[in-house]
Amino acid sequence: MDAVADVAGGPWLEGLLPALRDGARRVIAGAVAGPVVTFDLRRLYLHNLSLIGSSMHTRAHFASLADPARTGTVRPRIAGSHRLTELHAAQEEFRRGTHVGKITVTP
Repeated sequence: MDAVADVAGGPWLEGLLPALRDGARRVIAGAVAGPVVTFDLRRLYLHNLSLIGSSMHTRAHFASLADPARTGTVRPRIAGSHRLTELHAAQEEFRRGTHVGKITVTP
């Protein structure tokens, strides 16, 4: 792989490093799978890999994405939707980590 955008972190960081080609980049923008990781530092410098941290967007980027979301041009993938009274079920679904997409909670 030439580049990876990782919003999960956790043990996948070490597991997928060997799949990156020499000179590749990996951007970390989240740690839902775990904030503390271990990996062999030699993999970074011997293969000239770039590990980049990102908060995902600037205010300008967010503004440019908000308009298409409001108009329905871009629709996020919804993995599950729960009412506020079902908050514990939403948290459990999130904790299982088997979902793809966003889990929403509505009043």
